[in-house]
Amino acid sequence: MKSNLLLRVVPKIQDVFFISIFVATLLLGQRMLNLDGDFPRHLLTGKYVLETRSFLTVEKFIYPYLNHPYISHEWLADVLFYLIYSTTGLAGIVALSAFLMASTFTLLYRKLSIRLGLRIPVLILVAWGALATSINWATRPHLISIFLLAIWLIWADDLWRGENIPLWRFPVFMLVWSNVHGEFIAGILVLLAHSVGWVIDYLLDPANANPIVGRNLWLAFLLSTFASFLNPGGIGPWISILGFVNNQYLMSRMLEANAPNFQMPELRIFFGLLIFSIFLLAIKNKKLSSGQGLLLTGFSAMSLIAVRNIHLYGVVIPFVLIETFGEAKNFRMIKRVEHTLEVIENQIKGIIWPVVTVVVLSVFVITNQTAQKFYQFSPTVFPVQAVDWLEKNPQQGNMFNELNWGGYLAFRLWPEQLTFIDSMADTSGEVTMQYETVITQNENWQTILEKNFVEWAILPNHSPLAQVLESKYHWRVLYQDDTAVILRK
Repeated sequence: MKSNLLLRVVPKIQDVFFISIFVATLLLGQRMLNLDGDFPRHLLTGKYVLETRSFLTVEKFIYPYLNHPYISHEWLADVLFYLIYSTTGLAGIVALSAFLMASTFTLLYRKLSIRLGLRIPVLILVAWGALATSINWATRPHLISIFLLAIWLIWADDLWRGENIPLWRFPVFMLVWSNVHGEFIAGILVLLAHSVGWVIDYLLDPANANPIVGRNLWLAFLLSTFASFLNPGGIGPWISILGFVNNQYLMSRMLEANAPNFQMPELRIFFGLLIFSIFLLAIKNKKLSSGQGLLLTGFSAMSLIAVRNIHLYGVVIPFVLIETFGEAKNFRMIKRVEHTLEVIENQIKGIIWPVVTVVVLSVFVITNQTAQKFYQFSPTVFPVQAVDWLEKNPQQGNMFNELNWGGYLAFRLWPEQLTFIDSMADTSGEVTMQYETVITQNENWQTILEKNFVEWAILPNHSPLAQVLESKYHWRVLYQDDTAVILRK
């Protein structure tokens, strides 16, 4: 009797996995909030959509591009973020992020462990993928994309295996995804890989290629692609995203758009998974399908081109590579351990552990004053105190600002004050070029300030530009702290 009661309260492996990722994300929450300057602009966009009840189709927050066409293809995620922020503060955003990450990899683990009848090998590989993605964990809409990609992978895999999956799921799901984040394109690529892979398999071995599966894959792909156009920008997000990716100047200026440098310690987990994948493929007896091979090749190539794609790799590759573990069940020790785990877990009922973890820890971080103070925009990363001063002492005229601070400045000061630049608005590179010219004091840098009618600047304290403006051009220092300095002509 006591044994049965104990089994009912002991968590399953998937529960422990969920809790581990959830807690790890909460611990990383402060870092995730301050990783870059994009998130404050996402909050501002969500606020704009809710208050104006209209979509952001032109630039509203930086003055060099004011009223120029701008595609906000993440508006739905921005609205969600702002709704959570306005009711729970930044702590609620971190709790949401923790839920998304824990759910993503637990879904993958659950699906794969059931399909293969293996727990420990699946856990190791999926956890490895989760660790690889952690380099890109930041409070931005791509966390929602990671979660949606996991669901999409599972559905696409079921469709490829000939299971009875309603086709309407794919376009309806894509309708939501394409309004949440630009990485909806990853979902399209997953279906394209399976569809083209089916054609290749048909050409190589027509007797074993199911025509119904091929038809369904192509229908899902075409319907989903069409659904991706159903957003405020129509085909605009495709043009904007592909144009941005092909802009060599902007890509070269973004660290996350560069190829991974494996000398960096944080990238060695990804490097290890990449090398391990080659080893697994080398020893595998049964080959992968063409679709799985295309997924493996395509997402590996994407991650090697740009660091920003590693989080996609960490979700897709373990899902594909797990096929190589099929023979592991033939090892006596693994078979014995898996049988023991199966017997134990079959007696454990319910999902009480994940539910309790999410509810209790989320309520704690949202209501606890210490947690609320911990989950804040860092005054060492953003000009928090300087903006406090600006709210009490608003400045007239156009500002020049540090690029990574643009989203935060706009979030705090808009609509009374527009920024010169932020980390999201420039999709052509024109303003970024002007910004770099001024920051580095290259030829004609003063002309750029004059043409943009710049009257004051907020810059990192002790930055070379700030020192030159003060010492050589006699701009007055209005405010200064350890992070920022505010100067005026």
